[in-house]
Amino acid sequence: MQEREAPEVGTDAECDEPRSFAKRVVDPLNSIAWFLMDALWMCKLAWSAYLFAALTIVTGVWLLVLGWRRKSGLLFADLGLNCWIAMNTVWLVADLNGQPTPLEVAVPLAVVGAIFLALAAWYAQDFRRLRINGR
Repeated sequence: MQEREAPEVGTDAECDEPRSFAKRVVDPLNSIAWFLMDALWMCKLAWSAYLFAALTIVTGVWLLVLGWRRKSGLLFADLGLNCWIAMNTVWLVADLNGQPTPLEVAVPLAVVGAIFLALAAWYAQDFRRLRINGR
C-alpha cells in the first residue's frame, strides 16, 4: 500500500483535508461554548456566562491558531468570527453589569469583523468562471 504525501503547508491541498482537527473538534466546541454563553447570559447566570465566554474566546483563538497557515479566505473568516465573539462578549459583560454597551469598543469590532467577513467572501469566490474564452 502506498502512503499519501502530506499536503504542503499553506497550500490549497492542505485546506481540503476533509476532517481537520479544527473542523472536527474545535469548531463544534466553539459553537457549543458560544451557545451556552448566550443561554446563561439570557438566564442572568453571570459567573457561568463569564466562564463560557472565556471558553468561547479560547476556542475562537484556537481556531485562529489552527488555521493560521491555511488559505487567506479561511483566515479572514476566523478573524471575522473572533471579532464577533469579542463584540458579543463586550455586550455580555456590559449587560450583566447593568451598563450600556460601550459602543466605542463594539462598533470598531463590528466594522473590522465585517471587513474580515467581506474579505473571506471575496477569497471564497471562484473568479475563473468569469474569464472570457480565448484569453
